[in-house]
Amino acid sequence: MTLRSRVVLIVTTLVITGIALASLVAYTSTRSELHKETDRLLVQRSNEVLGGTRSPPLKDGRDTRRNGDGQLPLSFDADAITQTLDRNGNVTAAGGGELPVEATDVAVAGGGRATFRDIEIDGVPYRLFTVHNRADGGAVQVARDISSTDKVLSGLSWRLVALGAALAAVSAAAGWLMMRRTTQPLQDLTAATERVAATRDLTPLRLDRDDEVGRLAASFDQMLVALSVSREQQRRLVQDAGHELRTPLTSLRANIEFLQRAHDLPIDERDAVLAGVRSEIEELGDLFDEVMLLATDDFARAEPVTEVDLAEIVAVAVERFRRRTERTVNLTAEQTVVVGNPVLLDRAVTNLLGNAHKFSPSSEPIDVALANRRVTVRDRGPGIAPAELDRVFDRFYRADDARSQPGSGLGLAIVRQIAEQHGGAVHATNASDGGAAVSFSVS
Repeated sequence: MTLRSRVVLIVTTLVITGIALASLVAYTSTRSELHKETDRLLVQRSNEVLGGTRSPPLKDGRDTRRNGDGQLPLSFDADAITQTLDRNGNVTAAGGGELPVEATDVAVAGGGRATFRDIEIDGVPYRLFTVHNRADGGAVQVARDISSTDKVLSGLSWRLVALGAALAAVSAAAGWLMMRRTTQPLQDLTAATERVAATRDLTPLRLDRDDEVGRLAASFDQMLVALSVSREQQRRLVQDAGHELRTPLTSLRANIEFLQRAHDLPIDERDAVLAGVRSEIEELGDLFDEVMLLATDDFARAEPVTEVDLAEIVAVAVERFRRRTERTVNLTAEQTVVVGNPVLLDRAVTNLLGNAHKFSPSSEPIDVALANRRVTVRDRGPGIAPAELDRVFDRFYRADDARSQPGSGLGLAIVRQIAEQHGGAVHATNASDGGAAVSFSVS
């Protein structure tokens, strides 16, 4: 069953239940009021008989009317039957017909409490009231035909049923139309997801609505845009990685083919070729590691995020860099407590140091500063061309004068990714007295 059908079924069921309860209350209250009206009439007639304002029925069934000779008032009306009983429950007189006498009536004649009950006379329903006659003993019975009341209640019940059925049908139709309009955007979303799965077309749905469904569609569109951007980035990464891999692979193939042909190659030349092969293999390994780090975030998830002192991370990275390169590194750092991934932050600092080492003369120092939650590494190299300042953090990007340098062009791209994971950003500029200053910040 579809969502639309389930909602319509629930709404219709609730409407039918509400109509049924309302109809039951209306029918019950109407029946109660009609019965109370009949009961009041019966009590009034019996009180008139017992009080002497209305004569009791005669034994022969005749009745009299008051006239100028002082005759007693009418003992019964056409719409009611009056009957008297003695103390033993025997009928002493009846007017308008005979009423059945049961044990409850005999008990009332003997002094019991008055009773109401429904009876039938020749198939006609009557309401019977029996009350004790305290003055003379016995009882007075008054009954009234209630067939008209039953007809009214029967007609009311059929009208309520017809009205309930009509309202249920209208509510079902209205619910269906409303749910059709409401669930149409959901169907559009379903069709969009099926389209994405079938065609991999990530075009946003762009559903113009300002309700919950519209917000859901907007979130879905954001997801499609993010997927589209991610797919484009993956495509570019694969293309760029393939381009970067082609150079070392070509060099490796050329060196291996050369070794295969040069059987009598001098040992020193052979060692030089093998050193080149080893260097290319190492560069391939570094490139592979950096591509994997950029393509996935498994490395970031593998390390816990904790509260760390960024100054300690920078100091450890700088000391390690000094030992490996034997270069002079000037460090100034203020205590900076951040919440982040210590391994990734160390990687970002190491990449900035490696970038400075690549472009700065070995005799010149490298300056590292940590202030205002920003790590800045400055070299003493030729600097960065102004047109390339905004591109140095792109994947695989290397300036024209840097293509002869070793590296894959991914180091600064990794720094940007790490900075963004920590709510920060990257920045590159040229120092006024020469060299470039490259930095990243954290939130």
